[in-house]
Amino acid sequence: MKLFCVKNKLVRAFREVRLSRYAGITVSKPLKLKRFILAAAACALLIPLVLMDAYRTDARIAEFWTSNIARGWEQAAGTVTSVFPFSVFEFFVCVLILVGGYLFVRLVINLCRAHFKKILTGLLAVAVGAISVANLYMMSMGFGYYRDPMPLYVSGADYKAEQVKTVVEYFLPDLNALADKFERDENGCVIPPYSFAGIAEKLKAEYARLDDDYFFSYTPSGKPIVNSWFLSAVNITGITFLPTGEANLNTLTPSSYATFTLAHEIAHTKGVQREGDANVLAQYVLLNAEDDYLRYCGYYKAFLDLVGAVNLAGDNKGWIELYKQIDPRVLNEKRYENSYWASQPTFMRDLGEFFNNLYLKINGAINGTGSYTDGNKTDTVTPVDPDTGEPERDPETHEPVIIPVYSTVQKMFFYIYEARMGGPPPIVSE
Repeated sequence: MKLFCVKNKLVRAFREVRLSRYAGITVSKPLKLKRFILAAAACALLIPLVLMDAYRTDARIAEFWTSNIARGWEQAAGTVTSVFPFSVFEFFVCVLILVGGYLFVRLVINLCRAHFKKILTGLLAVAVGAISVANLYMMSMGFGYYRDPMPLYVSGADYKAEQVKTVVEYFLPDLNALADKFERDENGCVIPPYSFAGIAEKLKAEYARLDDDYFFSYTPSGKPIVNSWFLSAVNITGITFLPTGEANLNTLTPSSYATFTLAHEIAHTKGVQREGDANVLAQYVLLNAEDDYLRYCGYYKAFLDLVGAVNLAGDNKGWIELYKQIDPRVLNEKRYENSYWASQPTFMRDLGEFFNNLYLKINGAINGTGSYTDGNKTDTVTPVDPDTGEPERDPETHEPVIIPVYSTVQKMFFYIYEARMGGPPPIVSE
């Protein structure tokens, strides 16, 4: 009994340590050990988080960290979570929602009972959990947004309108043949010839063909999101979460775009975090795929951008003619995709846009969700005479010379054409 009493006294004494012992500050009430530990843990976890956030904007540090630490984490985490047939990320989100609901109820009860010390303890515990997740995120994904530019498979040649038309006419028959090859559902969307797992495995095989050390060697399989209805409501087609090493897909996304989305999410797991880069890489992988269905999905996402290059080069009539030659079923499928996303609740769609835009801006994308289209941006340039300051004019028409600046996606098509044909198309008219 005496030993028991002594033990209780020691425990009480340890718990009632005054701050003066640690910081030389005298307080009137003792600091409970539990709150002290939680507060200390939160402060300790904040230090690496702040340091990582401060130094990740340095391109050299970001490249080193992504190529070594994040790469190793992705392989380790992906290997573990690949054991589970479901999305571990989604599982944790569901658990978090349940725990959050429970904590909210406890908060209301403690507020009604004026148990402010318990509320403080709970808030500290939540802070420790949130900062821990933020550290895992920053360690695995945060640096990737600031690493060196991704290697681009693009042509460096200056294409004229006639050459662009030749490239479009080269790819157009393949697109139309593939559009005619697959069965379609009642909405006009292609019915995938493989299961979700089959598509994921084929994408893994295609990504394995990339031979640049810039990309992570490990490629996880995609995971379907069970609660895809929520992702559709907030207009999200997929989520990559490298702390669990998973690429997750909204399975309600119209099929051809869903396959592109899965390729996009897998690009993130290969060390490509910037959204525009992930889009470009996904399109490149699909367009070069040996499998017909994957290649069709690449055309579905990118071909209209290629056709638009004809108009950009100054041949509006040729652009209209080529556009009319595209299989109508491809365009109908595009229209259904647009109508599907437009049918989602406006409030939820705007809410998803707001948070996604905020997330991307926090990670260095100045234009937020506009960064998804970075690879599709085009422009035109009019050279200026250095002597007169006037725009250069065509000697025959006397109109200002307009030089097209093709998008990354358009130049990627040019690159693929050159790789297959041995160089740019000849200019016959000259």
